[in-house]
Amino acid sequence: MKKIGSIIILLAIVFAVQAEVDGSKGFQMLRILNYPVTAGQGGNGAMNSNSGFSFLDNAAAPLMQNGKVVSFCQNLWLFDTKMSNIGYRNSKGKSSFGYSMRYLDYGEIPRYTNTGENIGSYQPMDLAVTFNYGYRIAASHYIGVNLSGLYEKIDTSSSTGLSGDVGYIYLSPLKDIRVMAGVKNFGTTSKMDQENIELPLTMELGISKDFSIQSNRLTTELKLTKDIDNDQLKGAIGVEANLYESLFVRTGYKFGYDLESISAGFGVKLSHFTIDYAFVPVSEELEDVHLLGLNYHF
Repeated sequence: MKKIGSIIILLAIVFAVQAEVDGSKGFQMLRILNYPVTAGQGGNGAMNSNSGFSFLDNAAAPLMQNGKVVSFCQNLWLFDTKMSNIGYRNSKGKSSFGYSMRYLDYGEIPRYTNTGENIGSYQPMDLAVTFNYGYRIAASHYIGVNLSGLYEKIDTSSSTGLSGDVGYIYLSPLKDIRVMAGVKNFGTTSKMDQENIELPLTMELGISKDFSIQSNRLTTELKLTKDIDNDQLKGAIGVEANLYESLFVRTGYKFGYDLESISAGFGVKLSHFTIDYAFVPVSEELEDVHLLGLNYHF
């Protein structure tokens, strides 16, 4: 119980200290959906995810799965931007290790003079390299940490940063019920054009329940999210049906978000490979988001 109390106190202190930081918003790529498994469930499902990106949603999540996996993902995001991800996870039950690289390409943006003359273009970009370590501190208690190196460039200005995540999962005595908590994206950055850059700090709390129906599994999850730059509490419900261990059907719904609401996706397992897809409609004015991923398990 002392370990559990220390974890809760640590999460609260990190959140409170970071709340005092002022500055311009930056590194918003840290909020972008990382993989179809969780994107199709409204940001839920990390604890059951077999991908190499599960630690990006909760740093302790890889401990829920065993084995090694390499994952690739192409996220066709808003305004013709694209995010390309590669991730690796090696989980041995007692401990886990993983890393990922995420690259957000905004495409070419025209550059104009004060008189409106076109003088070429520039290509903004975001880059994040993340390392993960997870450890089972007791039979029902799992904790994980992420450390990310960040780089953001807009025209001739750029900023670097270092961010961290802390994740915790508790296996309750109630059958197939798990509780998760996490603080994501706390850290420090260099200035961009003499302005401090504020990371998108997020605090999360969720609960998950599995149901077994013959050889099939149904997982439901509810997650509450609090962003530091928004007083509104957000939430998401996600459902995944695992049919005969080879087909995955997913859906989710977000509430409290300005643009996102419903999402859906599926996955197909073929021997050592799993192919995943997610569809996230945003609004009538903006293009829909599509994510396509590939896992190799070995």
